[in-house]
Amino acid sequence: MANQRQYLEWHGQQWRVRVKVPARVRDLIGRGKLTHPLHTADLKDADARKWPIVSRLKGIIAAAEKVLATNDPVEAEALRHRLSMDDEGTQYAIRLRAHELEGSKGLDTAKAFFALASGQVTPLDHHASEFLKHQAYRLKSEGDFRRVLGWLGDWLRDSRLPVALEAVRRVEAGNFISESLVVGRGRQKATAYLGFIKQYWVWLLSKGHLVGENPWAGQSLPSAPRQRREAEPDKGKRPFADNEVATLLAGDAGPLLNDLMPVGALSGMRIEEICQLHVSDCRDEMFSVWAGKTDNARRTVPIHTGLKEIVKRRTVGKKDSDYLFEDLPPIPKSRETRSDPAAKQFTRYRRKAGVDERPNDKAKSNVDFHSFRRWFIRKARDAKLAGAEGFDEWTITWVVGHTDSERAKSLDLSQHGYAGQDPEKAKRALVEAVKLPRSSS
Repeated sequence: MANQRQYLEWHGQQWRVRVKVPARVRDLIGRGKLTHPLHTADLKDADARKWPIVSRLKGIIAAAEKVLATNDPVEAEALRHRLSMDDEGTQYAIRLRAHELEGSKGLDTAKAFFALASGQVTPLDHHASEFLKHQAYRLKSEGDFRRVLGWLGDWLRDSRLPVALEAVRRVEAGNFISESLVVGRGRQKATAYLGFIKQYWVWLLSKGHLVGENPWAGQSLPSAPRQRREAEPDKGKRPFADNEVATLLAGDAGPLLNDLMPVGALSGMRIEEICQLHVSDCRDEMFSVWAGKTDNARRTVPIHTGLKEIVKRRTVGKKDSDYLFEDLPPIPKSRETRSDPAAKQFTRYRRKAGVDERPNDKAKSNVDFHSFRRWFIRKARDAKLAGAEGFDEWTITWVVGHTDSERAKSLDLSQHGYAGQDPEKAKRALVEAVKLPRSSS
């Protein structure tokens, strides 16, 4: 049950809102708490009326924290003035300071200072933390949002526009997309970044932080350029070829990758799933995956006979809580994925081994560690087409943890819902049907 008294205190025979000011911004705000009377003695009524006021008072605290966070001294000064805009003396000080800045730093800086300090514009990221709290993004998505918001800020600054929410009209939104967002980025990634910006503006409008139309509504990426006749064919991400797998496994990539690559090739697991395995997840000849990219990622994967020596060597003498691949550094606060160092190390090794495919000098290769997973699925399919027994195409989805939401509902109901999950025997038949290619050396 919610606490009715949260953010409330009894004062002068009536309830009032009370929000504690964090110690780090008390000097800026000038007090230890922010209060506002509700003019009611009824607790239930006060509880119902408090939330808009709590939001406004927290906005004051967020504004003070923005002062501490900015690296721009002029912006910090403007935000300090903004905190005390109700004071008539402050308004005079803002005008005076703007004139000083015009003489020392130019008209553009003076205008930007005045607009921000007087409350005419709102910093681009002023409500970003509140938005992220509402969206509850994963750490990677939060980083992507902050990254694209930073790009938008850089573009506004380069365009001699205020780095402010109000500066983004429909024409600016369109120009940012064509002049910055799509430059040097794949279409899929640019689309994802555009989605974050659109969500931010929808939220800003819904919360009343902005009024008017959404400048991002209906905006889309420019059409992909038609491929030139002389351009190399590019079919996108693909599995490794057998000779590429043989090349990668034959080389000396170091203790980590020498074990990580065979596990990827003979289990079909994602790299993060492998790196999150604990010793306790490698019992009874099974890998147990507890979380991953989708709900279907939670599953068991039979340990291929070709991996038993690796698993035994990496689990012997260890505690259940130890990682199978303990030779990865601790996860810093800046990310939530444990596999990043391994993925980067693999990219360097793969390129050194000459396993790469970047048609037309595209930024990212069509092969990466995930290509082991693609290769595993292809080899399982090929084995089935060649007559392998004991499993069917449904078993592949259980082993690799793919969603089946796009299957025909009637077939899904009979095969998945009624028949139940494929038995472990079928999973093992599928896994063992995948064979590593022989090295040509």
